[in-house]
Amino acid sequence: MNIKDTRKKLFSELKNQQEADIILCRLLSCDLAFLLAHPEREVTREDEEKILNAAERRKTKEPLQYILGWANFWGRDFEVSPGVLIPRPETELLTELALAEIPQSPSADEFTFLDWGTGSGCIAITLLLERPFTYALMAEKNRASCDAARRNLARYNLKNRATIWQSTGAGDIPTPENKFSLIVSNPPYIPTKEIQNLMPDVRDYEPHIALDGGDDGLECYRTLFNFAPLWLKNDGALLLEIGGAEQAEALKRLASPSLAFEREVLDYAGMVRCMAFRLRAL
Repeated sequence: MNIKDTRKKLFSELKNQQEADIILCRLLSCDLAFLLAHPEREVTREDEEKILNAAERRKTKEPLQYILGWANFWGRDFEVSPGVLIPRPETELLTELALAEIPQSPSADEFTFLDWGTGSGCIAITLLLERPFTYALMAEKNRASCDAARRNLARYNLKNRATIWQSTGAGDIPTPENKFSLIVSNPPYIPTKEIQNLMPDVRDYEPHIALDGGDDGLECYRTLFNFAPLWLKNDGALLLEIGGAEQAEALKRLASPSLAFEREVLDYAGMVRCMAFRLRAL
């Protein structure tokens, strides 16, 4: 078959042209312009089998990122595999908020930040690449995510500027007090009872350890509020991704007195998606 026929067949299987084109581009190692410009180009039997296998997997609602082995974040590829939370576009808002906290040129004091619940490492790696004088501690409970984050660090040649710590809880973070200039976290924040209502792509495939925030969705935030005042330098920032306005109001009430609420960031749907707190001496 040629590209035109393969593209037509893949669309008939998926009923989604964008996903069909993403699969084709990735598995044929080309871009959309090439697909459109060379419809007559032959597709080998081996490539055809890979493409149709990817379509069969996608029809079961398996996330496209797991099928292809990568996700795009901040314009870069990050390896993801089953067991690793897939980066979301909304999390780029948290990254943007973090970048605003980091000076664009080095200062006398080393700028070290903590990415708590690093997942694939997409946030920390983006910060390290965008601010090349920074250092990161990337803490994560899930072994599959730690492994993916290590591979992503190696991909971007950042292993000398970051430490990945497989953490069983906040109490084992290997750092002296008042170490970090910044803490950034996209923790699990979906209430346990709401997991069953998620889209099948998420509910049936993505790791619940990265989704389930406990009975009210706030379990991890309570931990962060307890430990952040010990970890942060004075005037350091705690930046969080959250699940909406109701959680935002609850977090304002839960925050330690030493963590002053500063601002909220809305996502593309107008929901409160990020919050910023600042450590202030009492």
